[in-house]
Amino acid sequence: MPYPSGQQYIDLHTHIAWNYPYIFSIRSLVKPLEIESFQPSAAAVSIGLHPWYIEPGKEHKLIELVRDASLNPNVMAIGECGIDLKIETQYRLQEKVFLKQAAIAEELKKPLVIHCVKAYQQLTNLLKQQKPKVPWIFHGFNNNEQVAMELINHGAYLSVGADLLKDNSKIRKSFPLLPPDHLFLETDEWQQPVWKLYAEAVKLLGITEKILKQHLFDNFRNCFPIHQDSESKIGTNEVLLVQKL
Repeated sequence: MPYPSGQQYIDLHTHIAWNYPYIFSIRSLVKPLEIESFQPSAAAVSIGLHPWYIEPGKEHKLIELVRDASLNPNVMAIGECGIDLKIETQYRLQEKVFLKQAAIAEELKKPLVIHCVKAYQQLTNLLKQQKPKVPWIFHGFNNNEQVAMELINHGAYLSVGADLLKDNSKIRKSFPLLPPDHLFLETDEWQQPVWKLYAEAVKLLGITEKILKQHLFDNFRNCFPIHQDSESKIGTNEVLLVQKL
């Protein structure tokens, strides 16, 4: 299983194949063709059926393929999947597809990366009902402190993207008020490297980059624990190193 060091920048969710040695990124595979053509590689990925690509009657096969692919140790998370109330796909179908993938995450003990558009109340209710044992990570989070804290108080993590750089965004205003132990940073489809978000985050939080990296690395370890079989692949020396950082 690929794993970051405490010195790397962590890009929790991206659709770009970054190739910087000092960035550890998880590339998201969400389109039907990406799911159907999945081949194991050395890169860290997540895989899931995005609500934009749900086609009634075809979702069952794709969800089965998501599960099969997720058995690979380099598939580090399920998703992104979720609920988007701005699209025409019926809510009940979106919820059904989401919950099936949430069940895969529980079965395989892997985090769930969530796409949420205009559906925070619905997904918060599902979070309360499901009481997942694996982390639910809301990617591209851009909302106020109240919504953020309700999710965090029920165990969720929030991954923040380029909206952090927008002067009038909700997340820019709420970000300094949020506990760093439930946050990640991501590029999603933004064409700039994640360290630019780190630079902005340290300004807003009033901490050093070293401390921010430590927070996000600790969050990563909490969401993606190193299992014994993974330790042997990473190497004993590196495991000891990341534990000290």
